[in-house]
Amino acid sequence: MVTLLTILLACGSEPAELPDDSIPEMAPTALLTRLSLDLRGRRPSPDELARVEADPAALDPLLDEMMADPAFGGQVRALFSEIYRTQTESYYVSANSYGITDSAAFLAAVGDEPLRILSTVAEEDLPWTTLVTGDWTMANEVLAQAWPLDYSGTGWQKAKYNDGRPAAGILSTNAMWWRYVSTDFNANRARANAVSRIFLCNDYLSRPIDFDRNVNLLDQEAVEEALQTNPACVNCHQSLDPLASYFWGFYYYNYTDADEARVYHPERELLYRSTTGISPSYFGEPGYTLGDLGRQLASDNRYVECAVEQVYEGLLRRDSALADQETLTAHREAFLAGELTLRSLIRSVVNDPYYRSGDTEAEGAIPKKMVTPTLLASQIEALTGYRMSIAGFDLMTTDTYGLRTLAGGADGFNVTKSATAPNTTLVLVQERLAEAAAWYAVTRDLEGAVGEGQLLTIDPAATPETDRAAMVTQIQTLHRLIYGTAIAADGEEVTANLELWADLYAVERDTVDAWAGLVAVLLRDPDLLFY
Repeated sequence: MVTLLTILLACGSEPAELPDDSIPEMAPTALLTRLSLDLRGRRPSPDELARVEADPAALDPLLDEMMADPAFGGQVRALFSEIYRTQTESYYVSANSYGITDSAAFLAAVGDEPLRILSTVAEEDLPWTTLVTGDWTMANEVLAQAWPLDYSGTGWQKAKYNDGRPAAGILSTNAMWWRYVSTDFNANRARANAVSRIFLCNDYLSRPIDFDRNVNLLDQEAVEEALQTNPACVNCHQSLDPLASYFWGFYYYNYTDADEARVYHPERELLYRSTTGISPSYFGEPGYTLGDLGRQLASDNRYVECAVEQVYEGLLRRDSALADQETLTAHREAFLAGELTLRSLIRSVVNDPYYRSGDTEAEGAIPKKMVTPTLLASQIEALTGYRMSIAGFDLMTTDTYGLRTLAGGADGFNVTKSATAPNTTLVLVQERLAEAAAWYAVTRDLEGAVGEGQLLTIDPAATPETDRAAMVTQIQTLHRLIYGTAIAADGEEVTANLELWADLYAVERDTVDAWAGLVAVLLRDPDLLFY
């Protein structure tokens, strides 16, 4: 098990420059763990570990199995959630406005709509251009109750809006424009920048501006004139403002009006004429509707390059740099050769030496990554069956009731990127999650039939005095399940765990309490935070 101090020291060290071909690859079982957490959100099973230990070449078929796993779609949504920033509780319209009593389910469904389209495109091996050209959305029963959708079945299914909105994939979804709203004066510019940032990796707000301080920002007419004539303003607004003119069909006079916000307004598409006076166009190419914008995005080389950059940065958990351009080009070619399926791109990136790097200080290599709150929650859920929630809100993926930002996550407003190094609140959240999950799993397993537990299979009456062999075997199994390590029966880990178990048992003479305390300690280890 690694120590938190060791990881913190490594995070602060200055990387040495090494050529790509001298980057060592991590151990096969460590790579298996990284792949499993990134692609399925859980740690590998003992059987999978044994396969790779016996033959490291087994990683290749296991990679295919992971990308075919039902959990793959959830990991795709997690990978892009910080880019789309729709998973929030900060929407203007409430569930009650549509007669929906479960606010948590409503907010979660709204935030998931664009990401569900994205994960469906990935799972069905559809070309990446479908994101902005598709004529369908994803919906569940909650969204079907609130929005004008042709929906049948149960759970998340493909559906179609029936209010006459243009077909433009994610660009035509309610959730996207509920998240990115606009005032009269902003005139959809924030929405245009969201599209540019998400689909082209071009964030206008990140550009340096040498602004004329003589412009009175409190004078609307003066500002509008500056946008058209001031060189510092024109540099951005000459392309941003025409892009913004595509979104007037989603303009709402009252964002809290549930009826107004649920439908598209084609009668408002021409409002740009009376506001900015700038016709819709895409970097100089004229258009009329969101459907045109989707096709323009899909035909832009930057659209593909941006997807490559996002997946690369998301899987490596670091920003790309100028030195990565050759690598990004290789992944782009693999993406194109794979007919723009996300699986082909992910397969290329996870085979990258930087992704697979072992213990090294080479610049760009990532020997250890820190989990996001979503990944911490999913791996502990897979181990124990426990998910921390209150009133329907998942505490690890929400903020109003939850702990997402305290656990190092991003809320999309105040914090836009997850932490890459631990802090005090993350350690506290891990502690509480570990305690709750341990108690849940141990109580369930020891109160059930002996040998059929998910985490514990030992007889609840066993103690080191009555059945030391069974105790040792159970501790070895826990380490294999939780850390993926094989420990010796006479190893120091077993000795330390038996001593801790005995100390805990001495307090109340209760084996359930003792096992819950031991499992909580194992789940609090830094190895659960880094992989």
